[in-house]
Amino acid sequence: MKAKLAIAVFLVFGVVGLGYPYVRGNPPFTSQFVQTCEKAVKERLAVPSTYQRINVEESRRAITFDEFFTDPMRAVSEATRKAMVQVARVPPVRYVALIDYQAQDSIGAIIRERATCAFNSLNGSDAPTRTYWVMIDGEYNREWVARQPNAATLQRRLLENW
Repeated sequence: MKAKLAIAVFLVFGVVGLGYPYVRGNPPFTSQFVQTCEKAVKERLAVPSTYQRINVEESRRAITFDEFFTDPMRAVSEATRKAMVQVARVPPVRYVALIDYQAQDSIGAIIRERATCAFNSLNGSDAPTRTYWVMIDGEYNREWVARQPNAATLQRRLLENW
């Protein structure tokens, strides 16, 4: 009888322990895609160590090959396009993560932001591990860095993490 009670209590605490983070928007097991997106967001922050995720919404949807090849990172010759389309077994997939976070800015004030992270996958199973491949709020980090007043410093930080 005590064993059954112990198992029931263990299961209840397990469900509550794993369910609570889901209710708060922070799943206990973060996908590789979201981890890479968070790393890319941190690369843009003045004080990356203060980053704290508030919520994340992750989705994926099938896209056309035309949408896939409009991504500047996927620009290839017409012959390569045809070969890729010919060997593809499934349509390409677009991953999107909406990440709500807070961090400190350069003067120490707490900022709350939402970052939209996107990645176009050829087959839906090649989640990026490098921030070079993900787009944050419509642009890649290398494009974002070029617009910043301290571009040289940020470029070095990006290269360290690339």
